[in-house]
Amino acid sequence: MVDLDHLLWGAPDLDAASAQFQALTGVTPAVGGSHPGHGSRNALAALDHGRYFEIIAPDPAQDLSRGRGAELAALPGPGLYAFALNCTDLPALAAAAQAAGVSTNGPHAMGRATPSGGRINWSILYLDHPAFAGTLHFALDWGTTPHPSTVTPAGCTLTSFAILRRDPVPLRTLYQALGVPVHVHGALADGFLAVLGTPNGTVVLRDPAR
Repeated sequence: MVDLDHLLWGAPDLDAASAQFQALTGVTPAVGGSHPGHGSRNALAALDHGRYFEIIAPDPAQDLSRGRGAELAALPGPGLYAFALNCTDLPALAAAAQAAGVSTNGPHAMGRATPSGGRINWSILYLDHPAFAGTLHFALDWGTTPHPSTVTPAGCTLTSFAILRRDPVPLRTLYQALGVPVHVHGALADGFLAVLGTPNGTVVLRDPAR
């Protein structure tokens, strides 16, 4: 089974983006931790239905000359950067993706330390298709680790989330083949659109270019 796991709100500065998220929503995200070797760190807030919101930004303590850290540092400002899937059978998803013409890398074991001194672990499968750059990133299997949505600040709900495409049909067809439960809408420009229910009312979030 494939489900939406979390949204990634990319930003060039974690502290500033966390403050902006708090001002928008009324929920203060909790510090997550660093992703060693990937140049990033994060802060988290829970959403409903076992999902969560990740603010991800460069980690100044790591090499930011390349990779995700460099991509995040180059963003013009905070915005929806990606989304992640949740899947308890990553090999099966990899097989389905490859059959649909999607390149895969993994699954790989990953993990990070928590601010309290503990550790969380997960497995990750990277997905890529040249025709749909930015709309397929990765899927996670959290195994026995408590899902982040259960241990991060609550208060926000995900009212809707969609991918916007100039030509929505090919990506919509691919998502249907893989069982990806994300809507694809036609639009004049490609991007992301999320609507959150928050203590401060409805909040609409877009990609960093908007």
